[in-house]
Amino acid sequence: MDESVGAEKQTRRLLLKTYKVTILMLIIGQIQVSIFMEIKPVKKFLEEHYYVSLVQFFISFISIQLYVFFYHIIVHKPVWKRVLVGVWTFEVNTISIMKPAKTAPYVSFIVSFVLTFAIMGISLCYGNLAVNHRRGLFISRHNVIRWSERLFVLTSFGIIVCSEMKRVTIEFPTLLIYTILSNIFVVVFAASMRKRNFYHFEPPGDHILIGQLYYLNFYALYMGYVWTTASGFQLMGWNISIGELFK
Repeated sequence: MDESVGAEKQTRRLLLKTYKVTILMLIIGQIQVSIFMEIKPVKKFLEEHYYVSLVQFFISFISIQLYVFFYHIIVHKPVWKRVLVGVWTFEVNTISIMKPAKTAPYVSFIVSFVLTFAIMGISLCYGNLAVNHRRGLFISRHNVIRWSERLFVLTSFGIIVCSEMKRVTIEFPTLLIYTILSNIFVVVFAASMRKRNFYHFEPPGDHILIGQLYYLNFYALYMGYVWTTASGFQLMGWNISIGELFK
């Protein structure tokens, strides 16, 4: 009984750390997108060289696969090596789907920011309800990691491809589907993290791996919101600016 209570407390502690890692990464990622979209030479270069986004996507895909596969080795390395690998993985995955955001209106960023954290709150509440009632959208740790990688790759590739579409009538519903899938999965992820024995207590630092993966799915969700709302505004013919919202 004491061991079960101790494991539950440790799981809650790691869960809190996981959300801290995810939120910190998400805020940094959102700030980077906002800054990156203002660098006009980079924007022009990426618009003229579409293949660069695909190369970035490929590097992102390989990086997250290697990070997850070798994490049990990485966690035992010196701090500076762990930080270097973590920052590299974070940056290549963040940058890989930045390109579409550089043509989105600022209103899309504001709406997406609010929606993303609203969904995070809903996911947290659902996870608490699911674990209390011992029922819900639970899947194993292995499947969470596997589908986390797959869905991020699918959403990233979909956003990159949709950004080059000329017909907004096809682009908007396609992006909407990707965004709905991301919405569902972050809720599943939140509930699954509350499962008993989801976290590995040894070696330490398991919350960083889970937080990184959870961030990837929330960042993909955020970018999905950004581009879906931008496409929706274009489809409806709405030219909305921040100034007009406060008039």
